[in-house]
Amino acid sequence: MERENTTKIKGEILLGIIFALELYALPVQFYLLLKNPEFTFFSAAVRFFSFFTITTNTIVFLCSALLLFGGRTAANAFFRKCTTITAITVYILIVGIVFNLLLRPTLHLEGHHLIVSEIFHTVVPVLFFFFWLFFVSPEKISFKVISSWLIYPIIYIIYTLFHGLATEFYPYPFIDATKLGFEIAIINGFFVLLSFVILSIILISIFRIKTKSLT
Repeated sequence: MERENTTKIKGEILLGIIFALELYALPVQFYLLLKNPEFTFFSAAVRFFSFFTITTNTIVFLCSALLLFGGRTAANAFFRKCTTITAITVYILIVGIVFNLLLRPTLHLEGHHLIVSEIFHTVVPVLFFFFWLFFVSPEKISFKVISSWLIYPIIYIIYTLFHGLATEFYPYPFIDATKLGFEIAIINGFFVLLSFVILSIILISIFRIKTKSLT
């Protein structure tokens, strides 16, 4: 019992760190965007949430907030599910992997831009993965759930392509239909979805192995 309480406290401390980082980084990133004179508050908000990085880190923020302070609400119960946390782990890891493998060499950030970028793309993905790995009770998750986990990235890709057609703004170069052509952008989007599937299979497999070791 004492060991379980200690583990729970450590998990809550890690969640608290993630919550605090997001509580700092999300508003600061929006403020930095709002400083640009070409944006109104509304247009800045649209641009802000047009980034998968932002929407996913917002989900992580909501998840950590509800797990820490949600009490016995339906929202807390939903975010406490092993399948929900595992899906969020996949999303935030993709944020980190794509940025660090594809986008980091193309960016030269300084000051607060650099700080919030590292929080979004490196620190939070690593910390949330550790929370998932060490403090979430493993369950045997069916591989069938992957199809439902893909709904979020599919909706995001469709929105990004059509929003880009209307505004000529694409948040990521590998899905820029203006420069690459619509066909190439869709193909790149397919490969991004494939990375979600592969990572989902890996994480589900890890938990299935852990559940077997506990029985």
